[in-house]
Amino acid sequence: MIKIVGGKYRSRVLLTPPEETTLPTKNRVREAIASALSFEIPNAKVLDLFAGSGALGIEALSRGAASCLFVDADKIAAGIVKKNLESLKESNGEVWQLDFKAALDRARGRKFSLVFLDPPYANKESYGYAIEFLLKEKMLEEAFAIVVEFEGDVPLDPTLFREVRRYTYGKSNVMILRGKA
Repeated sequence: MIKIVGGKYRSRVLLTPPEETTLPTKNRVREAIASALSFEIPNAKVLDLFAGSGALGIEALSRGAASCLFVDADKIAAGIVKKNLESLKESNGEVWQLDFKAALDRARGRKFSLVFLDPPYANKESYGYAIEFLLKEKMLEEAFAIVVEFEGDVPLDPTLFREVRRYTYGKSNVMILRGKA
């Protein structure tokens, strides 16, 4: 069971897909991420690219983000995000059931100020692909933050960003990449 840890939906319980489909970000990790992004979240245009239950994007909406595009290729996960948004009566979320590459292509022309990248940990190549696409296609606001959650290591070029912060929570690693597009 996961709960929203802060903001207007604080303590509300979210539905989650079966664990064999997705592994939700733990409450304490989401709280730490939200705390680290306290200045970026208000009025943010959010992209939750591997949404799962939608917990990361919903946490951002709860804390004042302007909008969130939730993307998940899995039909069950996308349906659960929709149900979570409906139960909260949250109208600033949009859900796409698409592969992340197709979603990025479809979202061309949009700009995001906050991006959550939490793909299945085995899909290490998806981190670099998504970040490179967002940068190349100029899909990031002038000041942006990309949150990357992973296990082990991911090959990312830190010189592409103004600031890179790394945090460790048990087996989970979180990197917050800040930059200017």
